[in-house]
Amino acid sequence: MHVKHLIDRVLITLEVGDKTTLFILLAKDGTVHRKGDGAPNKTDLPLMMGLSHQQHFNALMMTINEDIFNYAGVENKPGKVGVESRLTIIFQGKDEIDYSFRVVYGSQSEGPPRELVEILINAVKITEGWYQEQLSAPPDDKKWWKFWG
Repeated sequence: MHVKHLIDRVLITLEVGDKTTLFILLAKDGTVHRKGDGAPNKTDLPLMMGLSHQQHFNALMMTINEDIFNYAGVENKPGKVGVESRLTIIFQGKDEIDYSFRVVYGSQSEGPPRELVEILINAVKITEGWYQEQLSAPPDDKKWWKFWG
């Protein structure tokens, strides 16, 4: 199945209990949204949104094995130990292309398949520099009406 070329956006979320510990949205047009780093004790990190010309989406898609799309669906791991956690990865494209993965597991038990964890880790690595730069940037205090002043 060859679908990678049809995908133009990826959404990744990691939830631990009722808290979203990581949210990443990457789009082919350069859109980047990210909140958190996956650590359950850092859920107060802000959502940063922007447009990047650093090809984050393309870099992530280069790490994705085409075979993964044969296994889309929901997996509810039995015997959960610890806090219920959910990893969701959604690939979308034009014409209602949608390949969604969701794994529900316990924080102290067997987690998501290695292939999905690698996508999550790669997305964090690929966006980390951008996210840290956004977090440390001073607030933009320029007002549109000051453009001519």
